[in-house]
Amino acid sequence: MASNVICGRCSAPLEHPSAPCRNCGARPNWTALERRRKSPLAAAALAIVPGLGHLYLGEWRKAAGIMGAAGLLEFVGLDFDLTAVGAVIGVPMELGGVGLWLYSIFDAYHSAKRLRGY
Repeated sequence: MASNVICGRCSAPLEHPSAPCRNCGARPNWTALERRRKSPLAAAALAIVPGLGHLYLGEWRKAAGIMGAAGLLEFVGLDFDLTAVGAVIGVPMELGGVGLWLYSIFDAYHSAKRLRGY
């Protein structure tokens, strides 16, 4: 199956953007960009804001989940603190948000190390 890429030397359609030309044998004169390595310490430092370290690493779904969950736990837990039920439900919810925040820092650091190949 031919792609929409043509050979720069003979204008024949290429099978794949990185494949050599069947007609003249020319190879592509470009190379793929290497992904920039992310610093584990920078990821952990950015994770002080829940989810931001994962955004830095490009883990969009995990970042959105952590941001949403931490925000919801803190917001709902704070509202429960204003009622008589607050000591039973509100404080554990806020502690859950703090636990998720600490996990976010830990996971951002270790995810960056995993992405670097350590």
